[in-house]
Amino acid sequence: MIDSELDIETVLSSEGLTREDAIALRERVYSSRDEFEKLEKKLKKLNSIISTVKDTQEAKENTLILGICNWILGNINEAVEALSESKSRKIASYFLGKCYQELGDYERAIEHLERSKQSDAEEFEIQMDIAETRRMAGDLQDALKLIQKLSKAHGKEVSLHYQWAHCLDNLGEREDALNHYNRALKINPTHTSTLFRLAYNSDLAGDDEKAIEYYEKCIEQVPTYINAVMNLGILYEDHENYEKAISCFEAVLRANPNQDRARLFLKGARACCNMYYDEDKAKKKGEETEVLNIPISDFELSVRSKNCLERMNIKTLADLTQVTESDLLSYKNFGETSLNEIKHILNQKGLHLGQALEERKQIDKLVNIDASIDDESLSKPISELTLSTRCKNALEKMEIKTIGGLVSKTEDELLRRRGFKQAYIDEIKVQLEKHGFQL
Repeated sequence: MIDSELDIETVLSSEGLTREDAIALRERVYSSRDEFEKLEKKLKKLNSIISTVKDTQEAKENTLILGICNWILGNINEAVEALSESKSRKIASYFLGKCYQELGDYERAIEHLERSKQSDAEEFEIQMDIAETRRMAGDLQDALKLIQKLSKAHGKEVSLHYQWAHCLDNLGEREDALNHYNRALKINPTHTSTLFRLAYNSDLAGDDEKAIEYYEKCIEQVPTYINAVMNLGILYEDHENYEKAISCFEAVLRANPNQDRARLFLKGARACCNMYYDEDKAKKKGEETEVLNIPISDFELSVRSKNCLERMNIKTLADLTQVTESDLLSYKNFGETSLNEIKHILNQKGLHLGQALEERKQIDKLVNIDASIDDESLSKPISELTLSTRCKNALEKMEIKTIGGLVSKTEDELLRRRGFKQAYIDEIKVQLEKHGFQL
């Protein structure tokens, strides 16, 4: 690890520069805006020197440092161009491998990482980079073989257990993956990548409490995972902790002012903070939603009626308002007696069969539908829209798979579903608008 007081000029001297120093410098640079700006000035200075002393040994040495500086600052294509001029040197070959990994050219990444091996001390960390690259390329079994081969001599290394867990995670072996994530944290409780993966997996599993705990620990580390800050903000918003959510989205935008999703969520969180709350209206809306979410199992129905509804995947009163009398009667073994039972239940709650369909027709009359939109556009999958993972998961639970299926819904229909947030509606509206659609 480099000395935090050490000057960038000293760290990036051509004689003393090491792979470890460059990696540590990247962490330091991303933890301080001042350090980042210092390195940008160093980059300009190097470009000036190289243009002055072309085709000399000094130019070659400075080109190597230029390439590493570009890698640190995230200018990957410029880094490749500069490092390629010094690829015979092992340190240049290593950072070329890291660049190609970021560009998704995994074959060339592994080729350069293999060339960069030079001593037993460095071999393990470079092997871990190779295992990571194989995992990213989808060669999970090859990555695992390499990790398991190294485990005998390096069983106490945090990076080994993290990469092992990530491979198992990708293979769907969640329990074994969790075991290795926990072993990684036992070795280093502040290992950022492990904390992020545990938070992300808890988030997907719907364990918000655990996800928030891991994300909060993750963002305390340096350098900060921007994705962790973004995901934490979304969770805070879901739990109506709008002030913390706003703080997260603002932090993301400070790091990347062009992050459209962060800007969208920030707008939504601020709106929720400043929203005028009509208590009577909210109470009425809540009562309506509560009635529609009543499960069919709460009512006394004949066994035949219950079985038929179960086979038709009708579970709540809301589901019954989505079907007509003819839909029910066309189902095998569903007769007039069962129909009358259902109608009586709905009538008691002020509802009737096909009610939601009728409401949708009324809305369709008011909406000016663009006749130029073709069936091909409507049949596109939801994956064509840039939506958050939680929003996509909520749509999947509702079995909405295409843009056509989504635009056929109203805001109220979506919000009636348990767990469906206003933030998701805002996301969906923005994405549909980009494709020329609306709810």
